[in-house]
Amino acid sequence: MSSSTESLAESLSELLARNVAVDHQEACERDGLNLIIADISYRSSDPDSRSTQWIRETVAVPQEPIDLPQFAMFPHFKGIIGAVFSAIGGMNDVNFDDSPEFSADYLLHAWNEKAVRVLFTLEIRDYFAQHPGWSIRGDRNHIAIFNHNAVCKSDERESFVSDAAEIFRLFQSGEAELDRHPEITRETQVQDAMAAAENMGGIAGRILRKELNRIALSSAEVQSFLAQPIPRLEIPSGLQRQVIADLKMLIAMGVVFCIVGVVVPVLCFVTLQGNDRLLAVPFAGTFLLAGGLMLFFSLRHGRRKHRLLRQGTLHSGRIERVERTDTEVNGRRRYVLHLSDDFRGKSRKSKANVYAGIERAKSLAEQGTPVRILVDPEDENHALCVDALVISE
Repeated sequence: MSSSTESLAESLSELLARNVAVDHQEACERDGLNLIIADISYRSSDPDSRSTQWIRETVAVPQEPIDLPQFAMFPHFKGIIGAVFSAIGGMNDVNFDDSPEFSADYLLHAWNEKAVRVLFTLEIRDYFAQHPGWSIRGDRNHIAIFNHNAVCKSDERESFVSDAAEIFRLFQSGEAELDRHPEITRETQVQDAMAAAENMGGIAGRILRKELNRIALSSAEVQSFLAQPIPRLEIPSGLQRQVIADLKMLIAMGVVFCIVGVVVPVLCFVTLQGNDRLLAVPFAGTFLLAGGLMLFFSLRHGRRKHRLLRQGTLHSGRIERVERTDTEVNGRRRYVLHLSDDFRGKSRKSKANVYAGIERAKSLAEQGTPVRILVDPEDENHALCVDALVISE
Protein backbone atom coordinates (compact mmCIF):
# COMPACT_ATOMS: atom_id res chain seq x y z
CA MET A 1 0.00 0.00 0.00
CA SER A 2 1.40 3.43 -0.97
CA SER A 3 1.83 6.14 1.64
CA SER A 4 -0.92 8.26 0.05
CA THR A 5 -3.37 5.35 0.10
CA GLU A 6 -2.43 4.52 3.68
CA SER A 7 -2.93 8.16 4.72
CA LEU A 8 -6.31 8.30 2.98
CA ALA A 9 -7.41 5.04 4.62
CA GLU A 10 -6.42 6.39 8.04
CA SER A 11 -8.29 9.68 7.50
CA LEU A 12 -11.44 7.91 6.33
CA SER A 13 -11.22 5.42 9.20
CA GLU A 14 -11.25 8.39 11.57
CA LEU A 15 -14.17 10.08 9.85
CA LEU A 16 -16.31 6.96 9.49
CA ALA A 17 -15.23 5.31 12.77
CA ARG A 18 -14.57 2.09 10.85
CA ASN A 19 -11.49 0.24 9.65
CA VAL A 20 -11.59 1.46 6.06
CA ALA A 21 -9.76 -0.16 3.17
CA VAL A 22 -9.13 1.94 0.05
CA ASP A 23 -9.67 -0.33 -2.95
CA HIS A 24 -9.02 2.32 -5.61
CA GLN A 25 -8.32 6.03 -5.67
CA GLU A 26 -7.76 8.69 -8.28
CA ALA A 27 -7.06 12.40 -8.19
CA CYS A 28 -9.23 14.79 -10.15
CA GLU A 29 -9.81 18.52 -10.52
CA ARG A 30 -13.05 20.41 -10.95
CA ASP A 31 -13.20 24.22 -11.30
CA GLY A 32 -9.86 24.65 -9.55
CA LEU A 33 -10.79 22.28 -6.73
CA ASN A 34 -8.62 19.21 -6.16
CA LEU A 35 -10.35 16.05 -4.98
CA ILE A 36 -9.58 12.40 -4.41
CA ILE A 37 -12.28 10.00 -5.54
CA ALA A 38 -11.92 6.63 -3.79
CA ASP A 39 -13.75 3.34 -3.78
CA ILE A 40 -13.63 2.05 -0.22
CA SER A 41 -14.89 -0.91 1.78
CA TYR A 42 -15.39 -1.69 5.47
CA ARG A 43 -17.40 -3.95 7.72
CA SER A 44 -20.40 -2.42 9.43
CA SER A 45 -22.98 -3.71 11.87
CA ASP A 46 -26.49 -3.98 10.50
CA PRO A 47 -28.78 -1.76 12.65
CA ASP A 48 -31.61 -4.33 12.65
CA SER A 49 -29.55 -7.45 13.41
CA ARG A 50 -26.43 -8.69 15.07
CA SER A 51 -24.89 -9.65 11.76
CA THR A 52 -22.23 -7.69 9.92
CA GLN A 53 -22.06 -6.76 6.27
CA TRP A 54 -19.52 -5.35 3.88
CA ILE A 55 -20.16 -1.74 2.92
CA ARG A 56 -18.73 -0.54 -0.38
CA GLU A 57 -19.04 3.03 -1.50
CA THR A 58 -17.44 5.80 -3.53
CA VAL A 59 -16.20 8.75 -1.50
CA ALA A 60 -15.07 12.22 -2.52
CA VAL A 61 -12.35 13.74 -0.32
CA PRO A 62 -11.50 17.38 -1.21
CA GLN A 63 -7.84 18.26 -0.80
CA GLU A 64 -8.35 21.96 -0.14
CA PRO A 65 -7.77 23.49 3.32
CA ILE A 66 -10.79 23.71 5.60
CA ASP A 67 -11.41 23.81 9.34
CA LEU A 68 -14.62 22.15 10.52
CA PRO A 69 -16.21 21.12 13.80
CA GLN A 70 -16.86 17.38 14.05
CA PHE A 71 -20.20 16.30 12.57
CA ALA A 72 -21.91 13.41 10.81
CA MET A 73 -24.87 13.86 8.46
CA PHE A 74 -26.80 11.03 6.84
CA PRO A 75 -30.37 10.25 5.74
CA HIS A 76 -32.83 9.27 8.44
CA PHE A 77 -33.43 5.53 8.70
CA LYS A 78 -36.94 4.59 7.66
CA GLY A 79 -39.33 1.78 8.57
CA ILE A 80 -38.33 -0.95 11.00
CA ILE A 81 -34.66 0.01 10.89
CA GLY A 82 -35.57 3.58 11.81
CA ALA A 83 -37.71 2.41 14.73
CA VAL A 84 -34.90 0.19 16.03
CA PHE A 85 -32.34 2.97 15.59
CA SER A 86 -34.54 5.43 17.49
CA ALA A 87 -35.00 2.97 20.35
CA ILE A 88 -31.29 2.26 20.60
CA GLY A 89 -30.30 5.87 20.04
CA GLY A 90 -26.61 6.66 19.81
CA MET A 91 -26.60 10.11 18.18
CA ASN A 92 -28.21 13.40 19.01
CA ASP A 93 -30.05 14.98 16.10
CA VAL A 94 -29.59 18.71 15.45
CA ASN A 95 -32.84 20.04 14.00
CA PHE A 96 -33.67 23.46 12.52
CA ASP A 97 -37.12 24.99 12.93
CA ASP A 98 -36.66 27.06 9.75
CA SER A 99 -35.60 24.00 7.69
CA PRO A 100 -38.26 21.35 8.36
CA GLU A 101 -37.57 19.43 5.14
CA PHE A 102 -33.86 19.15 5.89
CA SER A 103 -34.52 18.05 9.48
CA ALA A 104 -37.06 15.48 8.31
CA ASP A 105 -34.74 13.99 5.68
CA TYR A 106 -31.42 14.04 7.53
CA LEU A 107 -29.97 13.15 10.89
CA LEU A 108 -27.27 15.68 11.78
CA HIS A 109 -25.08 14.57 14.68
CA ALA A 110 -22.79 17.03 16.46
CA TRP A 111 -20.99 17.01 19.78
CA ASN A 112 -20.39 20.77 19.51
CA GLU A 113 -23.90 21.76 18.51
CA LYS A 114 -23.35 25.51 18.62
CA ALA A 115 -20.52 25.41 16.06
CA VAL A 116 -22.35 22.98 13.76
CA ARG A 117 -25.51 25.12 13.78
CA VAL A 118 -23.46 28.06 12.50
CA LEU A 119 -21.66 25.90 9.93
CA PHE A 120 -24.92 24.57 8.46
CA THR A 121 -26.12 27.77 6.86
CA LEU A 122 -29.57 28.05 5.32
CA GLU A 123 -27.94 27.67 1.89
CA ILE A 124 -26.45 24.29 2.90
CA ARG A 125 -29.71 23.09 4.42
CA ASP A 126 -31.73 24.11 1.38
CA TYR A 127 -29.32 22.29 -0.93
CA PHE A 128 -29.61 19.00 0.94
CA ALA A 129 -33.37 19.37 1.31
CA GLN A 130 -33.52 19.53 -2.50
CA HIS A 131 -30.94 16.74 -2.95
CA PRO A 132 -31.79 13.93 -0.50
CA GLY A 133 -29.64 10.86 0.06
CA TRP A 134 -26.21 12.36 0.73
CA SER A 135 -23.95 11.44 3.63
CA ILE A 136 -21.24 13.80 4.91
CA ARG A 137 -18.59 13.39 7.59
CA GLY A 138 -16.47 16.31 8.72
CA ASP A 139 -13.83 16.80 11.37
CA ARG A 140 -11.13 19.48 11.51
CA ASN A 141 -9.36 19.56 8.10
CA HIS A 142 -11.08 16.48 6.66
CA ILE A 143 -14.44 16.04 4.96
CA ALA A 144 -15.88 13.01 3.14
CA ILE A 145 -18.82 13.24 0.73
CA PHE A 146 -20.66 10.10 -0.41
CA ASN A 147 -23.88 8.17 -0.79
CA HIS A 148 -24.07 5.38 1.75
CA ASN A 149 -23.31 1.90 0.37
CA ALA A 150 -23.28 3.18 -3.22
CA VAL A 151 -20.41 2.70 -5.67
CA CYS A 152 -20.33 5.05 -8.64
CA LYS A 153 -20.29 3.45 -12.05
CA SER A 154 -17.95 4.87 -14.66
CA ASP A 155 -20.74 6.85 -16.36
CA GLU A 156 -21.76 8.35 -12.98
CA ARG A 157 -18.34 9.65 -11.96
CA GLU A 158 -18.49 13.02 -13.70
CA SER A 159 -21.82 13.88 -12.09
CA PHE A 160 -20.59 12.67 -8.70
CA VAL A 161 -17.43 14.80 -8.90
CA SER A 162 -19.43 17.89 -9.90
CA ASP A 163 -21.90 17.40 -7.05
CA ALA A 164 -19.08 16.80 -4.55
CA ALA A 165 -17.29 19.98 -5.66
CA GLU A 166 -20.51 22.00 -5.29
CA ILE A 167 -21.12 20.55 -1.82
CA PHE A 168 -17.58 21.36 -0.73
CA ARG A 169 -17.97 24.96 -1.90
CA LEU A 170 -21.09 25.20 0.26
CA PHE A 171 -19.14 24.02 3.28
CA GLN A 172 -16.43 26.54 2.53
CA SER A 173 -19.09 29.23 2.79
CA GLY A 174 -20.25 27.66 6.05
CA GLU A 175 -16.67 27.79 7.32
CA ALA A 176 -16.52 31.46 6.38
CA GLU A 177 -19.66 32.02 8.46
CA LEU A 178 -17.92 30.34 11.40
CA ASP A 179 -14.92 32.62 10.88
CA ARG A 180 -17.26 35.55 11.53
CA HIS A 181 -17.94 34.12 15.00
CA PRO A 182 -14.51 33.81 16.65
CA GLU A 183 -16.21 33.45 20.03
CA ILE A 184 -17.45 29.99 18.96
CA THR A 185 -14.81 27.29 19.29
CA ARG A 186 -14.86 24.44 16.76
CA GLU A 187 -13.22 21.95 19.06
CA THR A 188 -15.51 19.74 21.11
CA GLN A 189 -15.25 20.47 24.83
CA VAL A 190 -16.30 18.15 27.64
CA GLN A 191 -19.28 20.40 28.33
CA ASP A 192 -20.37 20.02 24.70
CA ALA A 193 -20.29 16.22 24.95
CA MET A 194 -22.27 16.32 28.19
CA ALA A 195 -24.86 18.63 26.65
CA ALA A 196 -25.16 16.37 23.59
CA ALA A 197 -25.53 13.32 25.82
CA GLU A 198 -28.41 15.00 27.64
CA ASN A 199 -30.22 15.41 24.31
CA MET A 200 -29.66 11.81 23.23
CA GLY A 201 -32.47 9.36 23.70
CA GLY A 202 -32.59 5.60 23.73
CA ILE A 203 -30.33 3.06 25.35
CA ALA A 204 -27.11 4.53 23.96
CA GLY A 205 -27.95 7.96 25.39
CA ARG A 206 -28.40 6.54 28.87
CA ILE A 207 -25.15 4.57 28.59
CA LEU A 208 -23.19 7.64 27.44
CA ARG A 209 -24.57 9.86 30.20
CA LYS A 210 -23.70 7.22 32.78
CA GLU A 211 -20.17 6.85 31.39
CA LEU A 212 -19.53 10.61 31.31
CA ASN A 213 -20.68 10.96 34.89
CA ARG A 214 -18.52 8.00 35.89
CA ILE A 215 -15.29 9.47 34.47
CA ALA A 216 -16.07 13.10 35.35
CA LEU A 217 -12.85 14.94 36.24
CA SER A 218 -12.51 18.67 36.89
CA SER A 219 -9.44 20.82 36.25
CA ALA A 220 -9.38 21.68 39.98
CA GLU A 221 -9.13 17.97 40.82
CA VAL A 222 -6.24 17.59 38.36
CA GLN A 223 -4.37 20.56 39.82
CA SER A 224 -4.85 19.26 43.35
CA PHE A 225 -3.69 15.79 42.31
CA LEU A 226 -0.51 17.06 40.63
CA ALA A 227 0.31 19.33 43.60
CA GLN A 228 0.59 16.34 45.95
CA PRO A 229 4.04 15.16 46.96
CA ILE A 230 5.20 11.80 45.62
CA PRO A 231 3.84 9.25 46.32
CA ARG A 232 0.45 10.78 45.61
CA LEU A 233 -2.05 9.16 47.94
CA GLU A 234 -5.31 10.81 46.86
CA ILE A 235 -6.32 9.94 43.29
CA PRO A 236 -9.62 11.42 42.06
CA SER A 237 -12.10 8.72 41.11
CA GLY A 238 -12.59 10.19 37.62
CA LEU A 239 -8.84 10.12 36.99
CA GLN A 240 -8.55 6.58 38.24
CA ARG A 241 -11.40 5.42 35.98
CA GLN A 242 -9.97 7.16 32.91
CA VAL A 243 -6.45 5.81 33.38
CA ILE A 244 -7.00 2.38 34.92
CA ALA A 245 -9.31 0.12 32.95
CA ASP A 246 -12.15 -1.59 34.79
CA LEU A 247 -10.55 -4.98 35.37
CA LYS A 248 -13.10 -6.49 37.73
CA MET A 249 -14.75 -8.65 35.09
CA LEU A 250 -11.43 -9.88 33.70
CA ILE A 251 -10.11 -10.70 37.17
CA ALA A 252 -13.35 -12.50 38.04
CA MET A 253 -13.12 -14.54 34.84
CA GLY A 254 -9.51 -15.43 35.63
CA VAL A 255 -10.49 -16.65 39.09
CA VAL A 256 -13.40 -18.68 37.66
CA PHE A 257 -11.18 -20.30 35.02
CA CYS A 258 -8.61 -21.24 37.65
CA ILE A 259 -11.27 -22.74 39.93
CA VAL A 260 -12.82 -24.70 37.07
CA GLY A 261 -9.36 -25.82 36.03
CA VAL A 262 -8.89 -27.39 39.48
CA VAL A 263 -12.39 -28.60 40.41
CA VAL A 264 -13.36 -30.32 37.14
CA PRO A 265 -10.15 -32.39 36.85
CA VAL A 266 -10.52 -33.49 40.49
CA LEU A 267 -14.09 -34.62 39.77
CA CYS A 268 -12.86 -36.46 36.68
CA PHE A 269 -10.27 -38.36 38.70
CA VAL A 270 -12.87 -39.25 41.32
CA THR A 271 -15.64 -40.38 38.94
CA LEU A 272 -13.71 -41.79 35.97
CA GLN A 273 -11.62 -44.90 35.69
CA GLY A 274 -8.39 -45.85 33.94
CA ASN A 275 -7.24 -43.89 30.92
CA ASP A 276 -10.43 -41.82 30.93
CA ARG A 277 -8.88 -39.87 33.80
CA LEU A 278 -6.25 -38.54 31.38
CA LEU A 279 -8.94 -36.36 29.80
CA ALA A 280 -8.63 -34.13 32.85
CA VAL A 281 -5.00 -33.22 32.07
CA PRO A 282 -5.50 -31.07 28.93
CA PHE A 283 -8.69 -29.61 30.43
CA ALA A 284 -6.85 -28.54 33.57
CA GLY A 285 -3.90 -27.18 31.60
CA THR A 286 -6.07 -25.12 29.28
CA PHE A 287 -8.25 -23.53 31.96
CA LEU A 288 -5.41 -22.92 34.42
CA LEU A 289 -3.27 -21.32 31.70
CA ALA A 290 -6.10 -19.09 30.46
CA GLY A 291 -7.13 -18.08 33.99
CA GLY A 292 -3.55 -17.49 35.05
CA LEU A 293 -2.85 -15.25 32.06
CA MET A 294 -6.02 -13.22 32.70
CA LEU A 295 -5.02 -12.67 36.31
CA PHE A 296 -1.38 -11.94 35.51
CA PHE A 297 -2.00 -9.31 32.84
CA SER A 298 -4.93 -7.72 34.70
CA LEU A 299 -2.99 -7.35 37.94
CA ARG A 300 0.13 -6.23 36.08
CA HIS A 301 -1.81 -3.56 34.20
CA GLY A 302 -3.41 -2.27 37.40
CA ARG A 303 -0.10 -2.21 39.24
CA ARG A 304 1.68 -0.29 36.45
CA LYS A 305 -1.08 2.32 36.18
CA HIS A 306 -1.23 2.81 39.94
CA ARG A 307 2.55 3.26 40.01
CA LEU A 308 2.35 5.82 37.20
CA LEU A 309 -0.29 7.87 39.02
CA ARG A 310 1.28 7.65 42.46
CA GLN A 311 4.97 7.92 41.61
CA GLY A 312 5.10 9.36 38.09
CA THR A 313 7.34 12.37 37.61
CA LEU A 314 5.81 15.44 35.98
CA HIS A 315 7.42 16.93 32.87
CA SER A 316 6.52 19.44 30.19
CA GLY A 317 6.56 18.10 26.64
CA ARG A 318 4.62 17.80 23.41
CA ILE A 319 2.43 15.37 21.54
CA GLU A 320 4.35 14.52 18.38
CA ARG A 321 1.50 12.60 16.73
CA VAL A 322 -1.67 10.64 17.44
CA GLU A 323 -1.74 7.09 16.08
CA ARG A 324 -4.99 5.23 15.52
CA THR A 325 -4.89 1.48 16.15
CA ASP A 326 -7.20 -1.36 15.14
CA THR A 327 -7.63 -2.41 18.78
CA GLU A 328 -10.86 -1.85 20.70
CA VAL A 329 -11.32 -2.27 24.45
CA ASN A 330 -14.88 -2.35 25.79
CA GLY A 331 -16.08 -0.92 22.48
CA ARG A 332 -13.66 2.03 22.60
CA ARG A 333 -10.94 2.58 20.00
CA ARG A 334 -7.38 2.63 21.32
CA TYR A 335 -5.08 5.45 20.21
CA VAL A 336 -1.40 5.88 20.93
CA LEU A 337 0.03 9.30 21.76
CA HIS A 338 3.67 9.66 20.76
CA LEU A 339 5.15 12.07 23.30
CA SER A 340 8.46 13.88 23.70
CA ASP A 341 9.98 15.86 26.55
CA ASP A 342 13.40 17.18 27.54
CA PHE A 343 15.04 15.13 30.27
CA ARG A 344 18.49 16.09 31.53
CA GLY A 345 19.21 18.03 28.37
CA LYS A 346 18.15 15.24 26.00
CA SER A 347 14.94 14.64 24.07
CA ARG A 348 13.08 11.65 25.48
CA LYS A 349 10.36 9.71 23.69
CA SER A 350 7.44 7.95 25.35
CA LYS A 351 3.99 6.60 24.50
CA ALA A 352 0.57 6.73 26.11
CA ASN A 353 -2.55 4.75 25.26
CA VAL A 354 -5.79 6.74 25.24
CA TYR A 355 -9.41 5.82 24.56
CA ALA A 356 -11.13 9.21 24.82
CA GLY A 357 -10.37 12.90 24.29
CA ILE A 358 -8.85 12.18 20.87
CA GLU A 359 -9.97 15.43 19.26
CA ARG A 360 -8.33 17.39 22.06
CA ALA A 361 -5.09 15.40 21.68
CA LYS A 362 -5.00 16.02 17.92
CA SER A 363 -5.51 19.73 18.43
CA LEU A 364 -2.65 19.87 20.93
CA ALA A 365 -0.41 17.92 18.53
CA GLU A 366 -1.19 20.13 15.52
CA GLN A 367 -0.66 23.36 17.46
CA GLY A 368 2.51 22.10 19.15
CA THR A 369 1.08 23.16 22.50
CA PRO A 370 3.16 22.20 25.56
CA VAL A 371 1.47 19.48 27.61
CA ARG A 372 1.96 17.95 31.05
CA ILE A 373 3.35 14.42 30.97
CA LEU A 374 3.58 11.95 33.84
CA VAL A 375 6.43 9.48 33.27
CA ASP A 376 6.73 6.11 35.02
CA PRO A 377 9.98 6.15 37.08
CA GLU A 378 10.51 2.45 36.31
CA ASP A 379 9.65 2.58 32.61
CA GLU A 380 10.34 5.80 30.69
CA ASN A 381 8.29 4.58 27.74
CA HIS A 382 5.20 4.33 29.97
CA ALA A 383 3.61 7.76 30.28
CA LEU A 384 0.37 9.70 30.70
CA CYS A 385 -0.49 12.93 28.89
CA VAL A 386 -2.48 14.76 31.55
CA ASP A 387 -3.86 17.37 29.13
CA ALA A 388 -5.30 14.68 26.85
CA LEU A 389 -7.62 13.46 29.60
CA VAL A 390 -11.33 14.26 29.52
CA ILE A 391 -11.32 17.27 31.85
CA SER A 392 -14.15 19.70 32.52
CA GLU A 393 -13.62 23.29 33.59
